[in-house]
Amino acid sequence: MSKHLLITYSWSVNNIGDIGITPGLLSMIKQEKPELPVKVLSWLPKSDPGYIKTKDYLPQYKDNCEVLPMPFVASDGGGMAKNKAWQKFEQRWGSSKLESFRKGTLTTYESEAIVEDILEKYSMELFEELKINNPSAANAFENAGFVYYNSGTTFNYGRLGIKDLWAYTLPLAMSLIIARRLGIPYGVGSQSFDALEWPMDLLYKKLFGDAKFVYCRDTDSLNYLAQRGLTNKFSGWRPDTTFFFKGFDEAWADKFMAENKLENEKYMCVMLRISDSKPMFNDPTGGAVSEERKLDQMRKMKNFLEQWIEKTGCKVLLCHETRGTLLNAKNYLYDILSDEAKEQCVYMDSFWTSEQAYSVFKRARVVTSMEMHSIIMSINVGTPIIHNPFDECGRKKYMINDLGLSKYLIDIDSCTDDAMTTAALDIHNNFEAEKQYLKELKPTLEARSRETLQEVWSAWKK
Repeated sequence: MSKHLLITYSWSVNNIGDIGITPGLLSMIKQEKPELPVKVLSWLPKSDPGYIKTKDYLPQYKDNCEVLPMPFVASDGGGMAKNKAWQKFEQRWGSSKLESFRKGTLTTYESEAIVEDILEKYSMELFEELKINNPSAANAFENAGFVYYNSGTTFNYGRLGIKDLWAYTLPLAMSLIIARRLGIPYGVGSQSFDALEWPMDLLYKKLFGDAKFVYCRDTDSLNYLAQRGLTNKFSGWRPDTTFFFKGFDEAWADKFMAENKLENEKYMCVMLRISDSKPMFNDPTGGAVSEERKLDQMRKMKNFLEQWIEKTGCKVLLCHETRGTLLNAKNYLYDILSDEAKEQCVYMDSFWTSEQAYSVFKRARVVTSMEMHSIIMSINVGTPIIHNPFDECGRKKYMINDLGLSKYLIDIDSCTDDAMTTAALDIHNNFEAEKQYLKELKPTLEARSRETLQEVWSAWKK
């Protein structure tokens, strides 16, 4: 294979799970084809400090790996409107028609024509502009043997009423649109799909239909695609690639645990998700959860942590999947704990790396998280889990059912006050059996990931 594999995209640097997605994929590729050159498009523009960090970080997980900045979004936040190709596209249709298209109020015939323009004309004009203004990005496509779309939840349009088409949805889909236009084989690897509203589903029907595969990381998303008529003949279930993250920082974990008097397998890690209407970092729930609901969720968490400490004698580490909870987890939960519980609770007051988290998760007795990726990371290191999301967190929670762990998927809103305690004590009292179950899961997950890579190699453009 003289060409490279192009991966789109690497994601946020504000979420330990988002950070771990691409290294997990790179680790699997390294096992299968260590000599294969890989190029990764970051979702972040060149000027973003997160891109600079990612550029140096990802090559640690795969030799011959080059990370390029996002070529489809202007660094000043102007979205697609800052390139000449867009200006031509807008002149053809007019800003009023494009706004009607975005809102879903345009006629079906005009909407179909705009979709055809995006897929065939605009995409080629954009690529020709890349060849002049961003040759590295153009080369990443021209010399790609395959374009692999990374794990995530990034095709959404209309989720929680959000229809940010030109600055979010279209740029995130553009790598596959360009691959399709250039005749490069491409596939969607282990995504979740929460909302694909009209008229973007017109585009997705063609984009997904021509893909070599469209895989979902949870069967609820797969069922959703089937209901919308958006499945590909090679659609199915594949695990999120964070399952294959392999980074550790044992020295940091040793020091952290010693400083905080945490003993191996005698503490529970707890991560919150608090819907924020004015987040410093991106929150896909957009503050959709009322203050009343958030307070009741935290009341249940308080009850849970205090019961866990009382009944097991094990400590609690209140830590973070995202940077966002650094700002509010203390106020919402830690500060309302009883004085006795606070003495047995360690509050992490700074953000950590994915490697640091991995090493700490590995030593925990249980990881309880309202976020999904810390759950994935915990399963991968063999630590039992409880996932307690709310509905606005999306379909990805169904991964827990797909892994045969449904009794540990607990809706934070509808559960009884004792439900999480009951689940945690079940794990505590059957600890070795729970760990063994997770150990036996890993070969199946790795086998399914290898199947996907075999499909990549089979479709490879020579």
